[in-house]
This record gives sequence, C-alpha cells and structure tokens, in this order.
Amino acid sequence: MTPELPDFGMHEVIVSLPDIELDDLVPACEVLCQEGFRLWSVPVARLDDVAGLLRLFGRRAKVGVHDVSEPGQVVAAAAAGAVFAASTYLLPELVAAVPELPVILGGLTPSELHDGILAGAAGVQLIPTEAFGTAYARTLPELVKPAPLIATGRLERYQAELWLEAGAVAVWPTALVTATLASGDSLDGLRVTLQQWRLHD
Repeated sequence: MTPELPDFGMHEVIVSLPDIELDDLVPACEVLCQEGFRLWSVPVARLDDVAGLLRLFGRRAKVGVHDVSEPGQVVAAAAAGAVFAASTYLLPELVAAVPELPVILGGLTPSELHDGILAGAAGVQLIPTEAFGTAYARTLPELVKPAPLIATGRLERYQAELWLEAGAVAVWPTALVTATLASGDSLDGLRVTLQQWRLHD
C-alpha cells in the first residue's frame, strides 16, 4: 500500500530550507511557523539537521528531505524522522527502500511522471515547473490524476496559484527562503516574503 504524503498545510506550500548552519536557521524556522508554513524540507547534505529541527519544532512543523538519489539516503531520512524523501529524478528504486516512508519522484514529461506513479511513488513533482507555460499547468494535473502532483521550481506566486487551481496538491517554490533571507540580521525581509506567499488568504 502506498503511504500518504503529509498534510501540506493551509498554504499548500513546501518550503526548502537553505543550506546554512542549524543555529542560524532556527530563528527563520520560528518565523515560518508564525506565518503558517509548517512543511519543510532540507537537502540530503544536511540530513543531520532533521533531528535538531524536530526536537525544536516537532510539535509545530514537519520535515522532509530532498535531493535524494540513493536508497540508503531514504533509509537515513526515515531513521532521522523525515516525513518524506524527494528526488529530482525518476528513480524507482527509492520507493522500495523504506516502504512506509512517502517518496516523491521527479519528472519533466507526462510519461516520466506516469512511470513514477507506476513505481509506487506517494507523489510526483514536475521539476522544473518554470520550464512550462500556463497551458501545461492547466492540463498536466488532469493527466496524472488521481496521483498527487506537486509543482516544483522557481515559481512566482501567480504561477503557484495557477497550478493549485488546476489540480496540483501543493507547490514547492525552491528559492522561496534563501540563505540571505534566513540568516540576515533582521528577518523582516523573510516575513514580508512569506506573507506574500500566504496562498488562499
């Protein structure tokens, strides 16, 4: 049985946390919680941060792992308490590594996304979404139904809204929270950015 993806929250946004030290990241994560963004993902290179983030925010946020490319990384993500493991690519071997952990596989074409679904992925992500126009956004979610489709890439808010309206279950704007925004002396810029992305408000 395919495991279910976690709840995407009120804004239906997955937030990629930047590759910075955990101590520098904690204040930014507090702002994320305050603004209602509670589903995060860390790059697999910072897998060790998952336990620390869950210790501090585990009652308010959930953490996944992205850029996964090997089954062993899926195993490590599950052991750390991650709620999903995501790959940019179509790598079916990742799905069987930990059957109870939701795996998100990537693809660029309907055929690749369909193959990810057949492999047992809990969801598929179109990446990079910005490579396509609005016509693709209006048709692709229908093509992959009922599988959960996530629109991933360097998205603008209007593009994110379009994908959600077309049937995507979530959007993943990969450059939403940058290292500069997350580690500056003031987090006002981060807060303003997040408030602009409070989808459905």
